[in-house]
Amino acid sequence: MEAVNTPAARLHDVGELTVINDDHGRTHHKVAMVLVFDSQEQAAACMEAGQVKLVPALDLQADATEHLNHG
Repeated sequence: MEAVNTPAARLHDVGELTVINDDHGRTHHKVAMVLVFDSQEQAAACMEAGQVKLVPALDLQADATEHLNHG
């Protein structure tokens, strides 16, 4: 069986988030996850694969990572 190399990203934060950008203004999300990639290539690989391995950031609150431990 061929091993699948799932792209990884740091889970930086979970909660409410307002995104501000030049094209669309402000968009508020009641529930959001902030994923941080080391490069644009890693982000593109995640989108291509349609999956991501979440690696909790060191300062992420324990309640935000509780669901990762039960997956």
